[in-house]
Parts: sequence; structure tokens; C-alpha cells
Amino acid sequence: AVDRDLNLANSTLTNCTITTSAAVTTTGTVSMTGTAVNIPSPYGGGIQRLTTDAVLLIADTTSLVDFGHVASGTSRVITMPAATAGRHLKILWSVAQSAGDRVLTAAGSDDFTGTIFTKVTGDVVGDGDLVSVTDGTVAITFVDDVLIGSEINCYCAVAGAWIISGTLALDAVGNVPTLA
Repeated sequence: AVDRDLNLANSTLTNCTITTSAAVTTTGTVSMTGTAVNIPSPYGGGIQRLTTDAVLLIADTTSLVDFGHVASGTSRVITMPAATAGRHLKILWSVAQSAGDRVLTAAGSDDFTGTIFTKVTGDVVGDGDLVSVTDGTVAITFVDDVLIGSEINCYCAVAGAWIISGTLALDAVGNVPTLA
């Protein structure tokens, strides 16, 4: 075992494995090809930012989905990755969903259960609907007029089942999510 600093200026490493019990510090540009395993990030995984009005297949490595575009009047299917025990995923609206629906769909035979709290803008009483997502739900439709800052958290404690929780800020009471 070697215990020292490793300085590689203008070098290429081929078929190598580097194991360390300490933090790794790099300067300059680091590029990798092939498969990288166990590389920590500050978010625990990747970020997928949807910037066009399109369907989306959420990647297995994604931990944050950002709806960062103005939706058209068309419904778009957003397909979850497989529900693997220990997995967590956050869905965030950074742009208001003012037109069109987003249909969050479970992969394969997976399903959803949980609760979504909705708040209506301008409702000084603070009233909102509590949407109970019952076991066996395979699709959740987020109806248009979901406001910036709304978020849904998806947790998987048991393979095949996503537990949903979150808060949606909406323009109107009639815009609560629908379930299938």
C-alpha cells in the first residue's frame, strides 16, 4: 500500500482502481469515461432538469427532478424509475405549471401510497386539500396551475412501492392531483 500524495500532470490512467479512506481533492478539469461507481455528490445522485415540454423517463441515478419549463396544454407522462428499497427522489417545480398536466407513472408493477397536501394561493384561511394516495395507485396526475416551489418526495422502503409525500401550491381548489 502506498500512503502519499499522487500528482499526475498531463497523465492518463488506464484500467486503474483508486481506493482511499480520505477525501479526494482535485484541481483543474477531471474527465472520466466508462462506468463510475460510488462517486459521492452533494445531492446523493444526479439531477434531471426538464427544460422542454416532453415526456420524461426518470433515470435510476436521479435524486432530484426539476420541472424547469412552461408546460403546453398537452398532458405529459413522467415515468418513475423502479422502486428500489432505500431510494429517495425529490420532484420540484422551479417554473409554474400553468398549462397541461403531468402524469407521474409508476414503472412496471410498482405503485404509490402516501399523502399530498395542497395549498391554494390567496386562501387566507389556510385551507387546503389532503390527497390520500391509496396503496395500488399507479398514476398521479398533477393538474395545471402548480406553482413554483411545490415539491413531491418519493421514498422507497420496500421494493415495488413508492411512498409519496409533499406539498403543492395551487392556483385553485379544482387543481388538486387526481389518482389512477
